[in-house]
Amino acid sequence: MSIKKKFLKLLQSRRVHARIKRKNKKNRALRFCSFTALVISLGCPVCILLSILVNSYSALTVTKILLPVEINADLALASNPSDLRYKSIGLLNDSLRKVFGGTDFKDGDEILSRNSYKELEKFFRKKVKGSGEYEIWFTASSIINSINKDKYLNDRYAKLLDWLKEKRRVKKFFNKSLFLKSDSREPENAGILGAFIGSLMTIIVCLALALPIGIMSGICLYEFMPKNRLMTNIVEISINNLAAVPSIIFGVVGLTLYLGIFGLPRSSPLVGGMTLSFMMLPNIIIATKNAFANVPITIKDAAFALGAPHIKVILDHSLPIALPRIIHGTVLAIARILGESSPLLMMGMVAFIADTPTSFFDPATVLPVQIYIWSSNPEIAFVELAAIAIIALLLVLFALNLVANFVKRKFEFFNF
Repeated sequence: MSIKKKFLKLLQSRRVHARIKRKNKKNRALRFCSFTALVISLGCPVCILLSILVNSYSALTVTKILLPVEINADLALASNPSDLRYKSIGLLNDSLRKVFGGTDFKDGDEILSRNSYKELEKFFRKKVKGSGEYEIWFTASSIINSINKDKYLNDRYAKLLDWLKEKRRVKKFFNKSLFLKSDSREPENAGILGAFIGSLMTIIVCLALALPIGIMSGICLYEFMPKNRLMTNIVEISINNLAAVPSIIFGVVGLTLYLGIFGLPRSSPLVGGMTLSFMMLPNIIIATKNAFANVPITIKDAAFALGAPHIKVILDHSLPIALPRIIHGTVLAIARILGESSPLLMMGMVAFIADTPTSFFDPATVLPVQIYIWSSNPEIAFVELAAIAIIALLLVLFALNLVANFVKRKFEFFNF
């Protein structure tokens, strides 16, 4: 009998050991799958970011060619911009013939950027003090820029570049135009400033419309509308559904309402911001309602017990406590709006805009649309510019998320 009990006990211990072993194996499998999923989820953004960085770093430099320019009194006597441009182009052609006269490069567009005459005009206004020969750095053409960055192969231009390097007349500079100019037909003269200003103006219009309406609507929804009533539930469900509507639908609404009915200027930050305010409004309403729901009920009861009217309770007690969460939700809504492009494409903000907008009625574009325009261009230099614009947009979004988290953590608990 004792042998049988010992055998059963041994068999039971082996079964328990096998069961524990199977559980440990399942735990290890679950841990491995979890870490694998984490590595994949982190690896994909890292790979995308690395590919963007690889494509963008070369756009930070631009190739320039040193040319001797003989500036005389005729340039100073130019009475209007057209005369100054005509004489600047003539001086550039003379300089090109002087330097490249012994080569087969006779066309200046093959060597210099088409806007090189503007660089000569700028140099003349700022640095020329009298007649004489000046050594000036001019931006090279896009094909020479690409060859100097090892992005394009052409024996004819490669020989020219080697000849310029021997003469010490070619050099790479930091591309200031990338951050100080707007879009251009030539990639060496294109920049993101116009798109950045357009995005800023669009966000200002969007906030001016959506922020006050959204905050007041959220206060009304939580403080004044009766709880658990059919109409209140319908309104809340409608707002939640509005936040999930595809953005292209808002573009169609804006196209019909603002451009078709009201006749507002196309491609302007005004119509872009008014259209995006439809998208931001439900997010701010939901953020405001949730912020007021997190206010301790004891604070409101204490204020009512002291005889404070409802408006004083809301403005002096509930709103200051709810404000950090409202700001947090608003900043996150701005981050989402800043990356939208499809509604703005419907508003005509996909056009070529070479000037920086100065008012809310001027034609403009935004960073996501500018990225789309440059990415669809077959020239490799524009793809590099698109990568730079993507990095700029990601940095802005990262900064907005940092601000949102800082505000929420710093001011979440109101000192009263």
